[in-house]
Amino acid sequence: MRVGHGVARLEVVSGEPMGGYADRSDGVQNVLDPLEVHVVTFADDGHRFALVVADLICVNGDVVERIRTAVRDIGVQSCWVAATHTHASPEAGCSPGGEATPRHVADRLEAASLAAARSALASERAARLGSARTLVPKLASRRNVADSGPLDIPVDTIAVTAGTDVVGLVVISPVHPTILPADNNHVSADLNGGIRRALSAPGRWVVVATGAAGDISTRHTRLGRGLDEVNRLGAWLAGRVEPVLPHVGGDTPTPVRPPISRTVTLAPKEPAELDVALQQTPPGVEDERIRWVLQQGRRIAEEQAARRRTEPYVIEVEAVDLDGVTVVAVPGELFLELGETIRSAAPDQVGDIVVLGYANGYVGYLPARDTQPCYETHVSPVTSGSGEIVVEAAVEAAVEAARDREHSRRTSA
Repeated sequence: MRVGHGVARLEVVSGEPMGGYADRSDGVQNVLDPLEVHVVTFADDGHRFALVVADLICVNGDVVERIRTAVRDIGVQSCWVAATHTHASPEAGCSPGGEATPRHVADRLEAASLAAARSALASERAARLGSARTLVPKLASRRNVADSGPLDIPVDTIAVTAGTDVVGLVVISPVHPTILPADNNHVSADLNGGIRRALSAPGRWVVVATGAAGDISTRHTRLGRGLDEVNRLGAWLAGRVEPVLPHVGGDTPTPVRPPISRTVTLAPKEPAELDVALQQTPPGVEDERIRWVLQQGRRIAEEQAARRRTEPYVIEVEAVDLDGVTVVAVPGELFLELGETIRSAAPDQVGDIVVLGYANGYVGYLPARDTQPCYETHVSPVTSGSGEIVVEAAVEAAVEAARDREHSRRTSA
């Protein structure tokens, strides 16, 4: 296997709208830290797969297809595009169910992705992969539960090793990267940028993506709302991830294969379902911020209901095997417990599973069937139980990717 990495800056335009917060009115005024687009390529003589990770609030299907077409022309046969979900980026059409990406944002994202992909191809070299999981305390918790104590957050790391040297890291953090507040109008990669900076080292590149972070944030654990706190929590996570990097080596790497895809059809939320949800109030909600967010969610839900969508949402859930590490891509905001269900429900022969969120499109929140009424359940555009449907499809795709891996290993032996 050959692995390469490239990075390009995602340019912004002063005054353009910012995404992520419904109550934000000001556009971009400055750059706190640059937005980046990272591309990692995984290749052998038969296939090349690319993972694109962009510091954006979301990526919708239209721009994903543009990027896939662009990189296909330079030798990338399959490609995923994921957003870090930073709320300090230009607006990219991140509404429930997704919408058309603003043309000027799509143009810049495509250009940066192509530039980073070219750099990745030029840097490819023989490498192996391994994965490790670290439980990080005091990082984050369930954001819309007032008495939620800090959780041990499961952070997955895919290490890229050339010989005995770790030359690259792909870190998947299941935490909303939202330390900076709604009144911030300076673009930033936010928490994911802080993690990148803390883990960077000479001769080692770092990519930080976001996992099943639908209900997880630093709301109850952060000590501030500025860049200092971004760097503090980034360093806190990095200090716990780095000591447990996996040893990589041994058997011949498995061939690079195209991702396995499952088409999932999700029904839109029924008006009656919304009416019931809006009448419910979570018990014990005394936290002023949570109560205000819940009211905001109800307003968005009512606006969504007024549009009366009847056609289903059709999404693709995908899985790819990368040298024995199975990565699953979900085009929305999966709750952490559902991401963990994907890992636990898959058979042992699948091996390590890493769940990537906000990838290859954006359908919105995918809460669990029994989730108590909250902002996420109100603004989710799909009916109750959609999260479990996505989990089932993800497990099926992961199992098939593992089966494909074993078949390829036998036939290439």
